[in-house]
Amino acid sequence: MFSSEELKQILQDRDIIKNISVVKDSKLFGNVYQTVLQGELIINEKEPFVVYIAIPEKWYRDLVDIYIADYKEINYIPHIDNKGKLCLFETEGILIDQNLPGIIIQSLLRAQTILEQGFSGENKNDFINEFELYWAQLKGCRIAHMAVETDGKSRIVKGTIKKGSQRKKEKQMGYIKRCKKAPIYIGENAESLKRWKLENTSVMNIAYFVIYPEKYIFPPDIRTKLSLDYVNALFYFVPEGEFVSIMSKPRQERIIVFEVHQPSGQTHFMGMYIKGGILKETSLVKVEELQPLLMERADKKFLMKRVTEQESEIYKNRILIIGCGSIGGHVICELAKAGYEDLTIVDYEKLTEENIFRHVLGMEYVNCYKCEALNTYIQKNIPEVKITTLAERIEDVITEEDINFEDYNLIISAAGNHNLNRWINSWILNNKIKVPVIYLWNEVYGIGNHAAYIKYGNCGCYECFFDRDKETGELYDKTSYCMRGQIITESAGGCGKTYVPYGNLVSLKTMLLCLKMVKNIFEEKLDDNLLISLKGDNDYLEKHNLETSGRYLRQQEQIKILTGKQFVNINCGVCNDCNGK
Repeated sequence: MFSSEELKQILQDRDIIKNISVVKDSKLFGNVYQTVLQGELIINEKEPFVVYIAIPEKWYRDLVDIYIADYKEINYIPHIDNKGKLCLFETEGILIDQNLPGIIIQSLLRAQTILEQGFSGENKNDFINEFELYWAQLKGCRIAHMAVETDGKSRIVKGTIKKGSQRKKEKQMGYIKRCKKAPIYIGENAESLKRWKLENTSVMNIAYFVIYPEKYIFPPDIRTKLSLDYVNALFYFVPEGEFVSIMSKPRQERIIVFEVHQPSGQTHFMGMYIKGGILKETSLVKVEELQPLLMERADKKFLMKRVTEQESEIYKNRILIIGCGSIGGHVICELAKAGYEDLTIVDYEKLTEENIFRHVLGMEYVNCYKCEALNTYIQKNIPEVKITTLAERIEDVITEEDINFEDYNLIISAAGNHNLNRWINSWILNNKIKVPVIYLWNEVYGIGNHAAYIKYGNCGCYECFFDRDKETGELYDKTSYCMRGQIITESAGGCGKTYVPYGNLVSLKTMLLCLKMVKNIFEEKLDDNLLISLKGDNDYLEKHNLETSGRYLRQQEQIKILTGKQFVNINCGVCNDCNGK
């Protein structure tokens, strides 16, 4: 570890900084440092600029802080917080020197660049790129959670303030102070506020303005309070008719949100809480209190930016999922998280204790229908997903015409049951339904995961996966990695209580195969029917005295993809092979 004097000597030998001294008080702007140095940073090769070099105890993790000594005396420039500390590095995007003198020199060089670009105006547009970051640092800024559609229309939306009641023994002034920091929630309507589980809060009208300024609107100076002049300047871009219709009624307290479309195409959101005030033409005067609001967006369009590269119409496709068990539960939840907006889920079974360790749902939902429980779970956790549930057998649902396969863009059978899948396959092909189908199933002890893409009119179908033993005439699964003729089910308490043993991880692997296939289907990347098989370890299979199939032994690669022409069965009684198609 270097002493203060050693660091001072090292820096004195550099041309970047001069007149270095050790600051006795290691506490700076409320933070305690191991060492604080002061020096004159050379800007533009001539002008000295006083800075503090603050070194934390765990400098190898927290790096080094550089502060402007007289921050209030300089122009407002980007990349400096309201205490005068420079934002030096995005540590995930740059390699940081791991010796202390190296970190200090690297930090000073970066500080020099920021200040030079700031004083010259070269990086002024960084204010636009990081608008919300600066807005959040305004004095008295409080959080507002917002879930409204960014459809480019000024209007009245709904909101509430979660003030809570005065606590026991809490003084009135303390309660008032706490209320000023109470979170605000804003939604398209009163119904949309329910996502936050708000109770005993009154709903109020919120003015929501969409503006298109011809010049950039920069964030206010974070060293000062938000001014009414700044707010009224924003009103200048609101058409008079909109302003009057949305702001006309006098109120003791107001919440206003601006959706600002900058000339560069970037969109910024800023809000303000206003107490008191009188409307005068298209402005406000005599405001008692003005607080900036940091808009924490919770609308689906914004949230989905983290999981999709760009907005896509594929997420508007309607998907029917059959089976809400160990595979289907994961598939349904992940489709919702991926952004698919319209799901219909079918399953007649209830969740039992036996399901818990390989199902996405927990004990809270035991004895509930799986489809209805999944809907409840998703609505609690994933906003803006439309789910239709049918707690019935799919055979009954189809034959009784409760749903029509052709109303959907995709069908997923996640039941993991060959007999049911064969029935679905026959129904679709016999009725010439052109909706693509994904079939998913797991194998015993994770020996294999399978996903099949079948579309009417393409070569091969689900029935092609099966054949008959030439000697016994017994039907068997050609796709299986487990040798036929073995008992692969276990009993959980008698007749009707059998199951195929595999863990939760196995279903997760199958779900991943499914999601990739779904995306490829909607992006029209699949021309042929497919069977995708993921080969698993055979350790557990051997421990239970089961043998692998010839297919398992022949397959060298971990994942095998077969097209319809490769797996088609010329003796299939359903698709009648692909000859002539």
